[in-house]
Amino acid sequence: MKMQQTATSNAIVFTNEAKCRDCYRCVRVCPVHAIRMENGQAHVVTENCIACGTCIAECPQHAKAYRTDVHAVFEWLEQGLPVAFSVAPSFAGSYSEWEQKRIPSALRATGAAYVGETAEGAYYSAHATADYIRQNPEQHHICTACPAVVNYIRQYAGEHARELVPVLSPMLVHAKMLRKELGKTKIVFVGPCVAKKSEAKDENAKGLVDAVLTFEELDKLFVLCEVKLDQCEESKFDGQVGDSARLFPLEGGLLKTAGLKTDRLESKHLAISGFDTLEAVLKSMPVSAKSHWIVEPLFCSQGCINGPLARKQKTLFEQREAVMDYASINKTAESGHELAFDLSALYPPHHKNNVVYSEDQIQEVLNSIGKFSKEDELNCMACGYNSCREKAVAVLEGLAEPEMCMPYMRRMAEQKFEMMIRHDPNGIVMLDDKLHIIHMNPAFRKMFSCSEALVGRPISYLIDPDVFEQLSTGSEQLIRKTVTFANYNLVCHLMCYALPEQNQFVGIFMDITALQSNTEKLNEIKAETVLQAQSLIEHQIEMAQELARFLGDHTAKGEVLLNKLIDSIQK
Repeated sequence: MKMQQTATSNAIVFTNEAKCRDCYRCVRVCPVHAIRMENGQAHVVTENCIACGTCIAECPQHAKAYRTDVHAVFEWLEQGLPVAFSVAPSFAGSYSEWEQKRIPSALRATGAAYVGETAEGAYYSAHATADYIRQNPEQHHICTACPAVVNYIRQYAGEHARELVPVLSPMLVHAKMLRKELGKTKIVFVGPCVAKKSEAKDENAKGLVDAVLTFEELDKLFVLCEVKLDQCEESKFDGQVGDSARLFPLEGGLLKTAGLKTDRLESKHLAISGFDTLEAVLKSMPVSAKSHWIVEPLFCSQGCINGPLARKQKTLFEQREAVMDYASINKTAESGHELAFDLSALYPPHHKNNVVYSEDQIQEVLNSIGKFSKEDELNCMACGYNSCREKAVAVLEGLAEPEMCMPYMRRMAEQKFEMMIRHDPNGIVMLDDKLHIIHMNPAFRKMFSCSEALVGRPISYLIDPDVFEQLSTGSEQLIRKTVTFANYNLVCHLMCYALPEQNQFVGIFMDITALQSNTEKLNEIKAETVLQAQSLIEHQIEMAQELARFLGDHTAKGEVLLNKLIDSIQK
């Protein structure tokens, strides 16, 4: 199948063009409009993409895909290389209780050298976050455990980048711990997040994570390694998780692990999820305040349990309950040991050269799709953009096509259809369920010497409605016949059919009067020719008969004269 980009390129998310069906769903759901439409195909713009995975989860045709690392991990295991797995705490929401207990054994069965929980790193990431907040009370703080949030703020809300807490995410902290403990080992993160694939390649990762697998890829790895969960024994993960770190996939999990207030009524501490909420909080965050806000954002609504690649075999309530139960059952009193390495990170904004388009340029695009005034700008969002002007800017940026405007394309289609009907040489009439005229084209009006004044009147005013009555009873779906309309000196080939969904009927009248007249004249000529031929044949027969008689008489007389001549000679 043809792909817009391959998994070996820098792209995390890309399009399977063979499946893309020009529906604009990805344009509508992409929070940053990182989709370029070309000839009806939706291409992911890699430099604009924040790898949130929304388009993957929402595409009805499954045309959006992500870079997969499962075959690379399988090859490492086949080659006998040491591989360590770091499993995100959200796995408890994606797998059933009996599966949770067998995941560690199943991973060891693939040949893994170490099987740990990312929550082990989450504990240290949370406490490093709390330390930084306490040391810098003079500013707002946005926690940085979610890579999709970090990507969005750095690229599209750069004014808030300085508020990002400069601490490594749980994935990178755990990878750093494993790297120090295990040395030269392939480290593989497993979770429900596509953005983790981009985080593993950013400047803060520095090669800490060698591959990122989604839960979907983990299931594929088990198949490749011929490992069956139901045949594995129950076992525990390696390592030790401190306090409430297994609650990280839920709203407020980081704040709770860090020992910060998580009360929803706490005025300056916010645990939020979902892009719309994130965007609203960033826009409303006060520039100056007596006390500063602490925001723990998760890009996916309801947290990581609702990640784009989570196994959606449970409801959100069941997943939330499963994560909380797993954390409660496996809770330990140990709070973890001190780490001897730095957990700081840098999150500078990505500076983009935003082009500002003039009002004339924007208006030119709007005019090209029939929008000449504010009233014409419907802002229906069918194209995927919030307003007609926003879409016009996207056209100027090369991201959108003018043809993406549904009202415009519908209007153009209707105009073309109307023009086609108007100039059709055949008479066309449309009737409602009571056989009243809804529409008739100029050719029909000319044929039956009528005007638009008859619209709304029964068809019986003009012609015998018999054929349409047959359609209305349902006894016929399509009628073809030649009908003579003596009152109008017309002979028509008539085709009538029903529109069941609209409960309407259409009649198409092809004028064959001249053809019929020519046929009759031809038949007359043929008949006259036959008669003339018959007369000629009879005349020829008579002549032949006369010639025969003449020749017979002439021969008899010649014979007599010849006999007389012979007798004379003999004498």
